[in-house]
Amino acid sequence: MVSVVEEEEQVLLVLSLADFMDVVISVNRVSSPLSCCNGVIDSMKELWLLELTLRSATPQIIHSQAVETGVGSFWSPLLEFLNRDGKKVVTLLVTDSEPDYRSNAHSVPLQYKLGMDHLDIEEVLVYLQLYKNISVVFLDSWQEVTDHVCAVTKALSKRPFKLLTEGAELPFCVDGSWASGVRVEKDGSGLIQVWSRQIQQLNRVSPAVASAVTASYPSPQLLLQAYNSLGSEEDRKGLLAGLSAKSGGKERRVGPEISARVYRCLTAHNPQLVLD
Repeated sequence: MVSVVEEEEQVLLVLSLADFMDVVISVNRVSSPLSCCNGVIDSMKELWLLELTLRSATPQIIHSQAVETGVGSFWSPLLEFLNRDGKKVVTLLVTDSEPDYRSNAHSVPLQYKLGMDHLDIEEVLVYLQLYKNISVVFLDSWQEVTDHVCAVTKALSKRPFKLLTEGAELPFCVDGSWASGVRVEKDGSGLIQVWSRQIQQLNRVSPAVASAVTASYPSPQLLLQAYNSLGSEEDRKGLLAGLSAKSGGKERRVGPEISARVYRCLTAHNPQLVLD
């Protein structure tokens, strides 16, 4: 029986502190573990809204009936969205749409600007994660929001490739700790390691033999130029045969067989050609 793995759909939602406070109040109304702090959260909500109103030119208007029922707030449409498809994973990116430019404002974590106790905030976050599969990330600026969205997008773009590499083995790739590849920097460092491991992908080619080839010809282009400078096919096939490869204190030659296989690998135009 073949098991089918279904990917969860990732959803990112950006909320202001006012929208997230609506979520907190709505969660507080429906979750029994939080019922003991209803009055505390309501009073903190009023104080926080008052501070936000003093900092903003447009006052925030919150209808108490809508907050109590969740209707008209952000929580109700979010629940409807999740109920339509339970496979979605929602991440709420909470940021301050009205940043405080006071000198000491940036030293205060964003979640503490809600005016709630740390334990109350943690209870809300745990409820959202366990019961609704919703994660919350507090970000202090829009730059951090942008960086987070870019990081998630990059991770999602790499997911199909990672699933393919984990799910299927390529028979022509050598198993080893470097199976994920070699990192190549912008200055070109790392290219010679790539060249060495390309040679190691050939059957029965040891790292010592690959090092001997790359030491004499640091790039495939240099080896191809050496092949073109020779007049006969036999000379090209035996070009690498006399190279010395050291391994475990012993020294041996690359040999005509491996030399011919490297030549066929780099010059053959037939994709069905068997190199051995």
